[in-house]
Amino acid sequence: MSILDPQTKLLAAIAYGEASPANLKDEFIGIAHTVMNRCRIWGNKTVEQLIAADPNYTYVVQGKSKRYNNFMEIYEIKQLSKDAGKLLAWESAQEVLANSTSDPSHGAFWWDGVDFSTNFSRHPKVIDGFKFGSPDHNIFGVKEQLRKTKIYWIIKNKNTGKEVASKVRGEYTCVWLSTAAIGKTIFWKHAPEYLAATGCKEYR
Repeated sequence: MSILDPQTKLLAAIAYGEASPANLKDEFIGIAHTVMNRCRIWGNKTVEQLIAADPNYTYVVQGKSKRYNNFMEIYEIKQLSKDAGKLLAWESAQEVLANSTSDPSHGAFWWDGVDFSTNFSRHPKVIDGFKFGSPDHNIFGVKEQLRKTKIYWIIKNKNTGKEVASKVRGEYTCVWLSTAAIGKTIFWKHAPEYLAATGCKEYR
């Protein structure tokens, strides 16, 4: 009996659960690469360690995704042959972990699916501010949301001992910048202007 490797299984299940039902290989690979991009830059974490460090990173692991749950019920490799979509997700995860495929997400650390459109007004990236790296990333036909923001250096007032805003550290108009769009998935990273203004880590 050939048992699925746990790390590959978890990565494949996330890709399968987060991707659209069209079961596109590039969408699977893009999501798997995005997960591993963040794992590798964030101290070479395993997928399990990444989820533990950021429990809200992918909603499918919270048990509400039938696709994710169905994949996680598989234990033997021979079971994958019964479903072409699951097998493709498994093969995609293997390729990404082996670094044997290019990254169609173009270095992304996050992604969004259909909920980006259906929950647009309340979506965290919309509230933060986002823009598209290319017009063809706008697969849902939504409007960019720019939020001009100033960040100030914080210093302690010598007289009162309280922390107060000092000089402007930087400005940005959006937190998120798209890097690619495949199937029903948009891939993201932090906008360079946001990173420069805040000093935030690109993977946090």
